[in-house]
Amino acid sequence: MRRRIITVAVASAALAVLLFLVPLAVAVLNLFWVQEQSDLEREALNAALVVDPAFSGRDLPEIPSAAPGTELGLYNISGGLVAGSGPAAADAATARVLGLPAGQDSQQWLAAVVPVAAGEKMTGALRAASPAARVWQRAGIGWAALLAAGLLALAVAWLLARKLARQISRPMEQLAEASVRLGQGKFDLRLPRTGVVEVDRAGSALAAAASSLGELVTRERRLAANVSHQLRTPLTGLRAVLEHALSDPDADLRAAARQAIGSADKLESTIEDVMALTRGPVPASPEVDLGALVEAIASSWYGPLAARARPLRVSLEEDVPLLAVAPSAVEQILEVLLDNAVQHGSGPVRLAVRALERAVAIDVADSGGSGPDEDIFLRGISGDGGTGVGLALARQLAEDLGGRLLLSRRSTETQFTLLLPRPGGPGAP
Repeated sequence: MRRRIITVAVASAALAVLLFLVPLAVAVLNLFWVQEQSDLEREALNAALVVDPAFSGRDLPEIPSAAPGTELGLYNISGGLVAGSGPAAADAATARVLGLPAGQDSQQWLAAVVPVAAGEKMTGALRAASPAARVWQRAGIGWAALLAAGLLALAVAWLLARKLARQISRPMEQLAEASVRLGQGKFDLRLPRTGVVEVDRAGSALAAAASSLGELVTRERRLAANVSHQLRTPLTGLRAVLEHALSDPDADLRAAARQAIGSADKLESTIEDVMALTRGPVPASPEVDLGALVEAIASSWYGPLAARARPLRVSLEEDVPLLAVAPSAVEQILEVLLDNAVQHGSGPVRLAVRALERAVAIDVADSGGSGPDEDIFLRGISGDGGTGVGLALARQLAEDLGGRLLLSRRSTETQFTLLLPRPGGPGAP
C-alpha cells in the first residue's frame, strides 16, 4: 500500500513538473534568443551613430570595437566588408538590408543588420553578429536550473508521499495486527489515535467489538468453571450410589435407581441454576422462608458428612423474617460453603440462621484451617488443591442478592457468614 501511494504521488508530481517545465523551457529559450537579438541590434545601432555615412573605399571609416565573442562589420553598398569583422561577402541578413541577391545564410550565427545612409541614400550596412551556440549555452544553464528545481520538487513530493503513506498505511497495519491479536484471543486492544477520522472510527469499532467478545468469552469461561465446580459434589454422590448398588449383591436396585434419578434431577437443577445465576441476577421470590430453605439444603449433606464421621448441626432462630431473595442463589452459596467445609474443613459443621438488626445472617462453620493468607474469595486462590472457583462464585452471588459474604478467621474455627438485608433495611452491614 505504501509503495502504491508513493508511486501515484511521485508520478502525479512528475507529470505536473513536466507539464510546467516544457513550456517554461521553451519560454526561456525564446527569452534568451530575443535578448541576444536585442543586444546585437543595440550594438549595431550604436556603431551606426559613430560611422561616417559618406565613407569610401580609399578612406576607411573607424567603427567601435566589438564586444568579446561578437562580430561587428561595416559593409558597402555592394556587399563587401569594408571595416570590422565578419564574412568577406554579405550574408543573407546583410544582403536583405542592402537589397542584394540573397547571400549565404549561416545557422551558426545570430545577426542584426542596420543600414548606414547619407540623407536618403543608403551607403552601406552595419552587421553585429554572435554565435548561436552562446544562446543555446545560456538556455542550457537556464534549463539546468529548471531541471534542478523540478528534481527538487519531485524529491519533496517523494518525501511528502512517504510521510502520507506512513500516516495512512501504519494505522491500517495496526488494524490488521489488532485483528490478528483478536483472532488469537487477545481482547485487550489499545489502538492509538491517528488523526484520520475513518481509521480512528474503525479502530474504535474494533476495540469495542474486542471488549464485547472478551466479556462474552470471560462470562462463558466463568460459566463453565462455575457449572463444573457445582456439579462435582452431585456427580460424586451419584457415582457413590451407583458403585454401592453394583458392589452390594443384596442392594435394592430399584431404590438405587430412584436415588440415582433424584441425583440426576439435582444435577439438572444445579446446571440450570448456575447458568441462570452466572448470566445475571435471578429475580427475587417474595417471602422466602430461609429456615425451611436451609433445612432442605442441609438434608442433602447429612449423608456425605456422616460418611466422614462429621456431624452437621443446624441451628435456626424462630424470629427470622421472610426475605425477598432468589432461593437458587442462596442454595448455590450454601452448597459452595458446605462443600468447602467437607473438602477443606474438619470436625463438626455448624449451619445457623440468625436475625440481626438490619440483616439475616447464615453461618457455616467448622474446625478446619482458614486456608491461604491471600483473599480466598478471588478466583484461582485456594488451598489443599482446590479449584479456586467456588468461593468466588459464592461471593458474586451474595453481592447479586444485595448482601455480603464474609470470612471469620479464629484460632479453632473457620466461619463463613452470608448477610442478607432485611426488608426495608438499609442493606447488609
